[in-house]
Amino acid sequence: MQLTRFTDYALRVLLFVGRQGGRIGTMGEVARYYDISQEHLRKVIHRLAVLGYLQSKRGRGGGIVLGRDAASIRLGGVILAMEEDLSIVDCHALDCLLAPECSLKRALDRGSRAFIGALDEFTLAGLPGSRRMQRQFRPIDLARADHPRAS
Repeated sequence: MQLTRFTDYALRVLLFVGRQGGRIGTMGEVARYYDISQEHLRKVIHRLAVLGYLQSKRGRGGGIVLGRDAASIRLGGVILAMEEDLSIVDCHALDCLLAPECSLKRALDRGSRAFIGALDEFTLAGLPGSRRMQRQFRPIDLARADHPRAS
């Protein structure tokens, strides 16, 4: 199973905003940090805001912050909210003869549910476990020379 780029970007946005310590971040900062087009991020951020994962403010002094406590944001829930379809195979598109009584489809669906269940064990707050991740999760100063995207 592979997640869409849309979901990957959503997870990255949440990680970025979550490590800001309540400081308002901007779409431009996220785009620069991950080297992602702002146009790609616009839809992602809008969807996250509609779902309540982010709060966004427009205009001068605006930006994005978490809409919920990081400890309540479960990865499996984010993935379920962002992905349109988590089916491993599309039996209807294949016009499969086994479809009416297929046990393979049930097994694959069970695996998909287990995948989401395993990811639901992780929260946004609990992700920075290793020392290296903890360094990455400090509030970001994009102007610093040691930042991976600083020029």
